[in-house]
Amino acid sequence: MIRKILIILFVVSMMIGPAGAIDSSNWTNATVGYEVFKIPPKYENPYKSDFHMYEYDEDIDVFTVRYVNPAIMELYGYFLEHNQAKKVEVEGHDAIHFTTYDRHDGTNNSKLWFSAGEEFYYIAWRGNEITPEIREVVKSASDSNYTHDEFYDLLNDEYHNYQIVNAIESQRYDYPQQDSGHHSFVSVGSNGVNFGVMT
Repeated sequence: MIRKILIILFVVSMMIGPAGAIDSSNWTNATVGYEVFKIPPKYENPYKSDFHMYEYDEDIDVFTVRYVNPAIMELYGYFLEHNQAKKVEVEGHDAIHFTTYDRHDGTNNSKLWFSAGEEFYYIAWRGNEITPEIREVVKSASDSNYTHDEFYDLLNDEYHNYQIVNAIESQRYDYPQQDSGHHSFVSVGSNGVNFGVMT
């Protein structure tokens, strides 16, 4: 009797498994940054698509895949301070799942940060759950070149730089302004944080 029950459970699980799987073989491909991502059919025909971003709708929260390396410090720092964040693992990728409620639109929005190769990307979508479709988009990217610790250490460093730059900028704006032809600047690079005055 137990053997019959196990066989029935096995057969049922085999029938349910393939039905729940996503077949992305006919999905559209989009190149963003240095990766080719599979795009779900409901997000085909983008509002805008270029090297930095695949944007399905004018509202980037509907569905967007973005290459973030050129602005990683500013974007990551902003998201960390204005969203709820949770460390997750999606299709073998270490990731951070940001969620927020948009009072204007009355919607929950998500952004999933992850790395592919040595580059960083995020996917934005409506909702606060990581759906099978989003998992399939992440799965279509290359594996990360970073270990678990390297991934989070790099993002922590970027957030630390973000805090330093914001602190310097806020101090700069606390002083009275005179246009003497001199302009201060702050930059963050591989050699650390630099600031000075340009004439």
